[in-house]
Amino acid sequence: MTTAPPHALDSAIAPASVTQVSSGNLVELLEASARAHGRLERTAYIDDGVEYSFRAVFEGAEQAAAAFAGRGLGLGSRILIALPDGMDFVWAFLGALRIGAVAIPVNSMFHPDEMARAARVAEPAAVVASSQFEELFTAPVLTADRLLGSGGAVPRFADCSPGTPAFAAFTSGTTGGPKLCFHTHADPEILDRAAGEAIGVTEDDVCYSVPRMNFAYGLGNSLFFPLLRGAVTVLSGRRLAPADCLALLARHGVTVYYSQPTFFAHMLGHSEAAEVLGGLRAAVVAGEVLPQALERRLRAILGERLLNVYGTTEIGHALLVNGAGAYREFTLGRVLEPYRLRVVDEAGQPVAPGIEGRLELAGPTIGPGVAHGSDAPLRLAPQEWYATSDAATVDPDGYVRVYGRLDDVEIVGGINVHPTEIEDRLMEHPAVKEAAVCAVRRDSGVSALRAFVVLRAGVDAKSAHGVRQELLATAEATLTWYKVPEDVVFVPSLPRNHVGKLLRRTVRAQAADGSLGP
Repeated sequence: MTTAPPHALDSAIAPASVTQVSSGNLVELLEASARAHGRLERTAYIDDGVEYSFRAVFEGAEQAAAAFAGRGLGLGSRILIALPDGMDFVWAFLGALRIGAVAIPVNSMFHPDEMARAARVAEPAAVVASSQFEELFTAPVLTADRLLGSGGAVPRFADCSPGTPAFAAFTSGTTGGPKLCFHTHADPEILDRAAGEAIGVTEDDVCYSVPRMNFAYGLGNSLFFPLLRGAVTVLSGRRLAPADCLALLARHGVTVYYSQPTFFAHMLGHSEAAEVLGGLRAAVVAGEVLPQALERRLRAILGERLLNVYGTTEIGHALLVNGAGAYREFTLGRVLEPYRLRVVDEAGQPVAPGIEGRLELAGPTIGPGVAHGSDAPLRLAPQEWYATSDAATVDPDGYVRVYGRLDDVEIVGGINVHPTEIEDRLMEHPAVKEAAVCAVRRDSGVSALRAFVVLRAGVDAKSAHGVRQELLATAEATLTWYKVPEDVVFVPSLPRNHVGKLLRRTVRAQAADGSLGP
């Protein structure tokens, strides 16, 4: 692993278009690209029903940059952005990059304790947030009104090398405290040439992303790809319920839609889902393993227009896309250039095709997380391998299958079991909405599998008994004996984090203490 001080993270692969703008600044590139393609007067965003042109995007970024510069912020300053998705976020983010600062988005819906923890990690020189959070921060807080109403002189684009840090994204913190992964002014175009190209965003598209822009994935969906490619993006400050999201997709004629498996599953519970989703050019799913039963339901509507993708915060977006032209059922497709991958055993040695092991990645945008914003950002050289926490196999012709995190594996009778394989079988039952499987220790000291199942609306208690028997019978008929749950417990809901990911550690803990139950 290589380390370097801030502002000196030169990538070995620098997009030519970044180096061709005089400052090397990503915001100058975006503005120059919009001008060269005649897009300045075209609609870039629709926020709360109001349309904003590409020109308005860059003029707002100028105002934000002036406000930041007027407060002494500049190259290398860390600016925490605690705003919901909307134009204020876009302007603050681009304004920070324009002056060479490092934008650090954070979930604006965090509990105050979580927000304070994020600030301790980021160690920002300034914060952009609503006035309700002002007491949480030791750094000065700029509200959106202060940011866009300063009237100060607009600073020039800060001079940046392709390796100058541009933004830092928080990891989810599901396996420890959240860390910051730094990405450079060159990274977004590399990511766009990989995932943006595979998704195929064009000027004719209207995009909407359920994942927020406080995630690296959401930034690509709602900011980098559409601004680089000239698409329209719909923004929503509040998190929409599935029915409201379907209405938004239909109202704005969305053609490219990004969401998580769980949210797609909830959407399919509405009668209009097939018609609305069927009208999409591309439906992109990411964030957790896509259950096979859900993939079948979505592909029945979308065919190869369903793109199952995989990436990490450390990478910055996706490097695997399973969709049109590279589709294979229940896989994540093949790795996208300029990235590489391999699967290794416990000793770190590559395994043969089809053998399960740890997924490792290599490429020019990988920034492992650091504990504090003031720490020197970490970057791997393009040839260095980054070890993920995911279990995977690679088919002989390069198609990748990811089974979940290595620490999600349950051990039953000394044998490793992937809960997702069992959950896929359970979720094929028409009465099952969600399922989670974990090992529990019986009074005898023996570990056995238990399935926790959320039933669909309308399944009564009398019917539930029959469903339980059918689920156990299906498991016995289709799974190896040690993968068959000993019992099925029906629960009203399963613990998930704020982006919808199943909290398996919480499932295990609540299963152990008996609190996960009816």
